[in-house]
This record gives sequence, C-alpha cells and structure tokens, in this order.
Amino acid sequence: MSGTKGHFERGRWIEGRDPEPEPALGTAGNAAPPLPGKPEEHEQIERAAHEAAENLERAINGWATSARLGLKKL
Repeated sequence: MSGTKGHFERGRWIEGRDPEPEPALGTAGNAAPPLPGKPEEHEQIERAAHEAAENLERAINGWATSARLGLKKL
C-alpha cells in the first residue's frame, strides 16, 4: 500500500488495477420502478415525511440547547 497503485475491494487491498466504475443511479440498468399509488397519496406521504423531519430537527435542537445549558452550569 505504500506508494503502490491499487484500491480496497471487499476489505482487501488489490494492487495494480483500477476498480470498475460504479454505474450512475437512475441509469437504464438500475432504474427504480415507479411507485404504486395515486399522486395524492404520494403528496400525503411526502407531507408526512416533511413533518417528521421538522419534528426531528426540533427535538435535536431542543436536546442541543439543553446540553449547552447543562454544560454552562458546570
């Protein structure tokens, strides 16, 4: 590994050859099938996911604020 060309493959060092490039997501070979359901259902899921993300962010911010205040008291 010191100065030799190579790469890690499945946790082992392989010398002398470059790894095969990974295909880009969304190419014809590995495109995901369309999601089942109506567009309204997709919007409902998207809104719920957005709301969950906001709630998580609020909880993390509250925890961080609490931790900062606790550290200031020390």
